[in-house]
Amino acid sequence: MNGIVVQILTAFLLAVPTLMVGVGNTWPSYTLKTLEREDSPLGHQITKSDGNLIASISMLGSLSVILFVGYILDKIGRKKTEILSGLAFALAWSVITVGKSVTQILIGRFVLGIGAGLHFAASVVYISEMSQPSIRGPLISINSFAYNIGTLLSYTEGWFCSYEVINYLNLTVAVGFVLLVLCIKETPVFLLRNGKDKEALSSLKFYRGKNTATQDILDELHYIRSQLNNENAIDSPETHELSEKEKLKENEIAQENITKQKGVWETLRTSRASRRALTLLVVQVLLSICMGMLAVQAFAGQFFSQAAPSLSPDLCSVILAIVMALSCGMCVLITNLIPRRVLMISTCILSALCMTCAATMLRWAWAPEWGIPLSMLFFCMFYHFGLVNLPFVQISECILPQINSFVTSMIMSSMMLGNFVLLFLFKPAVDVLGLDGVFFLFAAIGFVAALVSTLFMRETRNVPFEVVQISFERSCFYRGYKYVNPIEH
Repeated sequence: MNGIVVQILTAFLLAVPTLMVGVGNTWPSYTLKTLEREDSPLGHQITKSDGNLIASISMLGSLSVILFVGYILDKIGRKKTEILSGLAFALAWSVITVGKSVTQILIGRFVLGIGAGLHFAASVVYISEMSQPSIRGPLISINSFAYNIGTLLSYTEGWFCSYEVINYLNLTVAVGFVLLVLCIKETPVFLLRNGKDKEALSSLKFYRGKNTATQDILDELHYIRSQLNNENAIDSPETHELSEKEKLKENEIAQENITKQKGVWETLRTSRASRRALTLLVVQVLLSICMGMLAVQAFAGQFFSQAAPSLSPDLCSVILAIVMALSCGMCVLITNLIPRRVLMISTCILSALCMTCAATMLRWAWAPEWGIPLSMLFFCMFYHFGLVNLPFVQISECILPQINSFVTSMIMSSMMLGNFVLLFLFKPAVDVLGLDGVFFLFAAIGFVAALVSTLFMRETRNVPFEVVQISFERSCFYRGYKYVNPIEH
């Protein structure tokens, strides 16, 4: 099978848990109404406080595990972590399906959050390590597309299926994922780090669609090994002219260095480029969160009721979900067509302009009522074109492979903490500043994000990893590149 096809199918398979997270996060929006009725499937009516806890406890589950995901990924591997995530989803839906008390539902939702926390970090690392650079960006972007498809599927389940059928469907998907993920291979990077040369070669052949160890495969294996050895100088032409026998001999000699790699903290202490790249990615993620996308999504119904009272909140919420899914689908297509910096800066500015437009309409009522939801739809569209994915796409393009797992877990932790703070402060901020004031604040943060990207963000599309590292090493500011040589594997 063609290598590109294998990588695309693997990325779609690894997006299944993301789809399940979208389903799980939307599940309370229609299920709580059923559980709060007198004829509740649990046999008793739950309280409003129980409902609030059911809706939010999955986030606590994610936070409880996300700090340790980097260690788990490096200890048991990317594939086993994804299997563990799938088993957590299956266990969660099993408990929810058979549960007849609020406590059982809460346990199921908490375990669901654990599965989500394991998967979010594992999927980014897995895809970045098994894919070739030319399609890495679009493959990572599939995750956000799958999440929004999951929300749409969840709404559909809620409209047409009973409580029991919904739970069994979700359990079936979780079990199916665990069975399918057994068919794929561990990433070459993890196998090389653990001294499993033959397995790494077999894995690389699998993901490149080759039956034999061609010269291209050996060259790529050598390149991965050189990155693990911190040999970040651009390869000389002679490197690519090594014979297969010489390459294998060189790999055996280099293996001793890989097994003596520095620890994560030692690498960060000695690598100025890694520290600067990590700081930039965390700042970009936090700024993108503070632009208010999650708040708009979480409080969509209430927001539309306040902003446009004559329009159906449910209809607006569904339209919003459709727009986000289509936008993420477009993002998959354009991620590798537009330079990373251009895409990030333009989406920050366009999103901020849409938020400014909505804020002015709320403050001065200068446009028809439908203008506010329309501005929000465009905001969501531009936001999902770049802001959702680009920081995660750039992890593998800016960060050394040996600390990839740790950095991913750090960024995920920052994202979840930022989401929690945003949702916690959103309603009090609206009470103090008004909805229009909060929107003005979101817009200002968007312009700040554009400025930060302009000053510090590196262009990584078709740029060798070594060139990006040298740029971070020389200065925290982006000054362009004197030399760009696309690396194609």
